[in-house]
Amino acid sequence: MQRYKYRLKFEKIGVMKFIGHLDFLKLFQRCVKRSKLPVSYSQGFNPHQQMSFACPISIGMESVGDYVDVEFEKEIQGDFIINALNEVLPFGTKILNARLLSETEKSGMACVDAAIYEIKLDEGFCFNKVEVDNIIVDFLNQAEINAVKKTKKGLKEENIKNDILTMESIVEDNGAVVLKIVIATGSVKNLKPDVVVEALYNFKNIHFNKYKIAYRRMDLLKMHDDIFSTIL
Repeated sequence: MQRYKYRLKFEKIGVMKFIGHLDFLKLFQRCVKRSKLPVSYSQGFNPHQQMSFACPISIGMESVGDYVDVEFEKEIQGDFIINALNEVLPFGTKILNARLLSETEKSGMACVDAAIYEIKLDEGFCFNKVEVDNIIVDFLNQAEINAVKKTKKGLKEENIKNDILTMESIVEDNGAVVLKIVIATGSVKNLKPDVVVEALYNFKNIHFNKYKIAYRRMDLLKMHDDIFSTIL
């Protein structure tokens, strides 16, 4: 039987950012079932819906650029998938786009190389635009940017300099600083945005409180011919 794989782009904002990935997976599976879309199931004693998420975001972080690949038993119009799922998904989660994949395309997880984040810093990081830009230049010009990362073997200090691809700032009218960063993400290299922010705070000797900082992932990117583009 021929199956049709679609890549769905969705957002996960508001209270939904506090739902862990495994719970969100179960919720999404229930919503697909309620939508009555002809989703494909695996074979065997414990059949499950054929879907895979690309780089699930950390709990407590919002996203307007998350992706899931879903297989259906027949070809469907993208708008029909979007409308059917948005009717049953809870507030804070919304399908933004849908595209039929070719048979040769890699899975979402396999093709991700980077991610874009917007990060609103707390009041402890209070500088004007010129000062912030100078801090960013000095921070990125370090010979090494060492940070503690959580690995399968425990905590480990690593040089993350080459995994920070770009960093720029916006200073809002109320003085709040928003960082816009592109960092290595995916199965090969995976740098989390809070590790970058903590390293920046440590560089300026500012107290880092992860609960006062708001993270939003804007998109996931793949590289082709040295150019980044969205994985959609």
